[in-house]
Amino acid sequence: MARKRIRKKDLKKPDEFITLSTRIVAWSQDNTRLVMGAIGAITLLILVVSGVFVFKAQREARARALYEAALALYPASAAGEANAAEYAEVAAKLEEVKSRYGATAVGTNASVDLGNVYFQIGDYDKAISCYTDFLGRTDLENTFHAPVLESLGEAYEAKGSYEDALRVYQRLARESAPVYQTQAQLYLGRVYEAMGDQSQAMNHYENYLNANPVTLFGESIRVKLMRWRKTADLKEQG
Repeated sequence: MARKRIRKKDLKKPDEFITLSTRIVAWSQDNTRLVMGAIGAITLLILVVSGVFVFKAQREARARALYEAALALYPASAAGEANAAEYAEVAAKLEEVKSRYGATAVGTNASVDLGNVYFQIGDYDKAISCYTDFLGRTDLENTFHAPVLESLGEAYEAKGSYEDALRVYQRLARESAPVYQTQAQLYLGRVYEAMGDQSQAMNHYENYLNANPVTLFGESIRVKLMRWRKTADLKEQG
C-alpha cells in the first residue's frame, strides 16, 4: 500500500496546540490583573469552604461531647424506677444540647432521648413536642423514623389522645418497614379497643395475628377475640 504523501503546505502549517498555548500566554500577560483577581477569588472560595467545613466539624464534636455527658447521667435503674431528680438532671443536659446545638445532627438526635426522658416521667406533652420536632427535621430514610413514630403514638395513647394516636399509628402502617407495619396493627387494635370500637379493634387484631401468627401476645389476643365473638353471637341469638 502506497504511503500517503505529506504536502508541502501541510509542512508549513503551524502546530495548533502550540499556537493556542502561545495565545493563552499572550492573553494572560496582557490581562495580569484579571488573572490574579480570578486566582485570588478561587483561593478565597477554597478557604471559606474549608473554614465552614472545619467549623461544622468542631461544632459537631462539641455537641457530641455534651450529648455523651448527658447520656452518662441517664439513670441506670429500670425504666420508671429512677427518681425525678435523676431524670430532671438528664433532661436539663439534653435541653442544653438542643438549645446550643439544635441545628447539628447530634442536636437532632438529642430530641429523641429528651422525648424518652419526658415520657418516663409522665410529661407526655413535652415528649410529644420532642418527637414531633425530630420527625420534622428528618425524613423516611432516617434510621429512627419508625421508632420515633411508634414512641409518638404511645405518648398520645398514654395521654388519652386516642384520635391523635390513631393518626400516628396509621402513618406508621403506611410509611414504615413491614415489621413496624405489623406492630402498627396491634397498636391500632389497642387504641380502638380503648375507644370502645370493638369491631375496628377486632379487624386490626386479626390483621396483626395474620401477619405475625407466632407472637408473644398472640394467645391472649386470640382468647380476647374468641370471647368477643362469643358475646356477639349470644347477643344475636337473644
